[in-house]
Order: sequence, then structure tokens, then C-alpha cells
Amino acid sequence: MGGVVSPRPCRRIVLIFGASNYNVRKAQSTDIDGIKQIADSHKRELGFLRRPSLLASIERDEIFVAEADNKIVGFVEYHHRRDEQTTLYNIVVEPDHRGLNVGRDLVRTLILETQAYDKKFILLKCPTDLASNQFYESLDFSIHIVENGKRRPLNVWRKDLIVSKSKNV
Repeated sequence: MGGVVSPRPCRRIVLIFGASNYNVRKAQSTDIDGIKQIADSHKRELGFLRRPSLLASIERDEIFVAEADNKIVGFVEYHHRRDEQTTLYNIVVEPDHRGLNVGRDLVRTLILETQAYDKKFILLKCPTDLASNQFYESLDFSIHIVENGKRRPLNVWRKDLIVSKSKNV
């Protein structure tokens, strides 16, 4: 499935990926309740995400949401650094929407935007004991290193990207 990314610093919502049962788009401030509800129901995996921090990420255009039937069913929060890296902070999909490619499409959308911003790789950290590690492996991320976290060891996953020659992917 192909996609289009609006060039920076566009704030309009653009459908990136979607199927008849969900679509992926940039988050808006009106999405905060749905995002926060999902985050709070996945504290074991994500930790505690503060509402003001999530709102700041939305204002920076650094959250994509997956929406089905006017309800947020997943999101990915990230940051494009000033160097060649994009950091994926958080990704989660509601259990009843897993296995439907929602998470995969959230990451694909992030990859397209990351390439459009001429970043060379995506980096993320995931506790070694979470099933999410298999998800990252299925998306061709590779373990860069394993480091000690505050409470448990973390896999540091990296996905190298092919950078687009033009700003439009």
C-alpha cells in the first residue's frame, strides 16, 4: 500500500495509509482523550505518559493516530532529531485491533515521514521481556545493543532507511 507525506511544516491532516476499517493520520489536539486513554491502559508497556507531554508532541506534529469508527485505536509518538535520527518513543494499538496491520501501518507512515525529512534511521528502546520485540523484528528493525534500563534490560532497536532524493516520497 503506498502513501504520501506532506512536506514540512504542513499542519493539515493527510491520509497516509488506510483500509476500509481504519485510517492513519496526524494527531490533533482533539484526539488527546483517546490517546491518553490508550496510553493509560498500557502503563506496563509504556510507563506513565503525561497528558501535557502528549499534547506537546501533538503540537509538534509528532504523533500519528490510527482511527476506526471515529475512535482512536492506536498511536505512535516520535521525534525527528536535528541529526540523522528519528526516535520512536511510544507505539500502541488496542488489543482488538492487533493483527490487522494497524501497528505496521503506523510504523510505515512514520518511515515515510522520516525519509521525507532526510533522516537515515529510526531508533527505539523496548524492554527485553515484552512481546513487542517480535513486532519490531518483523518490521526489519535490528537490535543495535542491549542496555540496562531503570527497572529491566532494554533492547535498542534500529531501522536503517533509504533516504529519498527529493522531499516528496
